[in-house]
Amino acid sequence: MKVRESVRTPGRTPPGRWLVLLALPLLLSGCAMFTASKGGNGAASDDSVVTGGDQWLIVSKGSATPSPKPSSSGVRPTPTATSGFIPLPPATPRPKPTATCARDTPHFDKINALEVQPGTTSAKVRWYNVGGYNLVEYRVTAINQDLGVGRQIAVGTVVVKPANPCGYLTATLPKLLRKTSYVFSVDAVVTRRSGDGTHAATVFRSSVVDTK
Repeated sequence: MKVRESVRTPGRTPPGRWLVLLALPLLLSGCAMFTASKGGNGAASDDSVVTGGDQWLIVSKGSATPSPKPSSSGVRPTPTATSGFIPLPPATPRPKPTATCARDTPHFDKINALEVQPGTTSAKVRWYNVGGYNLVEYRVTAINQDLGVGRQIAVGTVVVKPANPCGYLTATLPKLLRKTSYVFSVDAVVTRRSGDGTHAATVFRSSVVDTK
C-alpha cells in the first residue's frame, strides 16, 4: 500500500488559510468592541461613544395675540380747585397811604431809597413821611460827586415841614450844575426823648444821579 505524501510548495499558502487570515482581524476587533462597551458587571461604561442618526427640531406655528388696551377712555380730567393744588389768593392792590394811618417815628437805624427826577440845573426828590409826635422837619440836600480844584459851589439845604403825616412829600433843589453827578439825601429832625434840643440823621438817600 502506497502512502501519498503531500508536497508543500515553498512560499505558497493554501487557499483555506487565506480565509482564516482574513476573518481573524474582524473577529478580534468585534470582541474588543464588545468587551470595551461593557464594564465588569455587564453594564455600559461612561466612556462609551454612542452615535445616533439625524436630530429633528419640531417647530409649531403660533398665532399673534393683540396688545392689551388701556382701561381708561383717554379723556384727561379738567383740573379743579379740589384736585390737590392750593388755590392762589387773588391779587389785592396795596393801599395808598392816607392821613388816617398810624403814625410812626422816623427810624435812624436804616436809610431808605430816595426817588429823584433830575433836570438841567435842578432836581425833584420824593419820599414817604411816616409822621411821628416828635418829628420837627426834613432837610433835603445834594452832594456833588464831580469835585474839582478850587472853591465848590454850595447847593444849600431845602427845609420841608411835615404838614401831611403818613403821606408822600416832595422838594425841589435848585442851583445844580449841568451834566454833573449828585447824591441826594433827606435828614429827619426830631426832638430828643430825653433832655432838650433836637436830633437829626439821614433817613433817605439816592444813588448817583446825573443832571441833564
